[in-house]
Amino acid sequence: GGKWKPSSRICDFIHEDAIPAMLSLTKLKERTKKNYRTYLLYVASELDGYPIVNAVRPRTLEDAFGRIALNHGTSTARQAIKATSKYVMERLIREELISSNPLRDFAPDLPDHVALSRPPGGQALTPDQKERVIYYLLSTDVAEIFAKDKTSRRYSRENQRAKQRLVVDATLLQSVTGMRIGEIRSLRRKGVSEIDGVLIIEISPEDSKTKKGRRIPVLDERISERLRERLISVDGSPDYFVFSAPAAPDKEWDASNAQKAVRQLYTKLADVLDVPLLSKNRSHIWRTTLNNEWMDAGIPEVIRSAYLGHTEDVNRQYYTDLTDISLMMKMYRNK
Repeated sequence: GGKWKPSSRICDFIHEDAIPAMLSLTKLKERTKKNYRTYLLYVASELDGYPIVNAVRPRTLEDAFGRIALNHGTSTARQAIKATSKYVMERLIREELISSNPLRDFAPDLPDHVALSRPPGGQALTPDQKERVIYYLLSTDVAEIFAKDKTSRRYSRENQRAKQRLVVDATLLQSVTGMRIGEIRSLRRKGVSEIDGVLIIEISPEDSKTKKGRRIPVLDERISERLRERLISVDGSPDYFVFSAPAAPDKEWDASNAQKAVRQLYTKLADVLDVPLLSKNRSHIWRTTLNNEWMDAGIPEVIRSAYLGHTEDVNRQYYTDLTDISLMMKMYRNK
């Protein structure tokens, strides 16, 4: 007689029941809660569309945790299993939706140790590759980009199109600003202004990963126009999200769903445009690409670091493509 049935979607149960219950626990440290929330969001994303009765089957769980291992690392998958066992399965038992915890009787077989790490120095797109990606996303209708995708059970066709436009527009803005996906997700209407015809993105310290606020100009007019179109379509309230959840315009785009959408788009771009780097790198590739471009243009490191929102040491370590010899060759020819 409760809210949840065996036919209820497991992703809804995790979002609306398991995660809030875990976050309400006073015995857990805030950092632990944040980590567990991330693990459970990964699980919800991988089990999206499954009813509870099917999601708890050993084979289904093993496949889901296997994908988490490949996408986020085996260590993360193990933590996801632990969090799911305690904060999802035990609540399902309490709701009398399952009689026993399948993760206590069954240990999912994960891939051999997969440790995901950032390549030293980062990797950048060439100017030609960058322009091909931008031109393709601007000139191709989202229905064509995602033509072979099936509509998710979680979204109507209209909401599915909204999600596809969302990830395309987010990627375009990242390509010229280097914003992190978390900064894109948290960007509100009041964070976009215009000075002398140039759109300015203002990231508050609260929304920045490094807690450093900054302002970034959108210097590609094509993408400025795309952003203006999006601003027209969102609520005029200063606190409304510019890149809101596809099915809930007043809510922030979920981190796990955003990462999944980005992964799907970049895989397509890598194949269609023959840009292999996009099959393994995600939105951080724009930060390295822009850093290289700005370095080539002679912009001082202190300014580049400020625009990207990190220190100069981090800029050199993670956002400089050490495999790109074009700058050295250019210096050699100009001798």
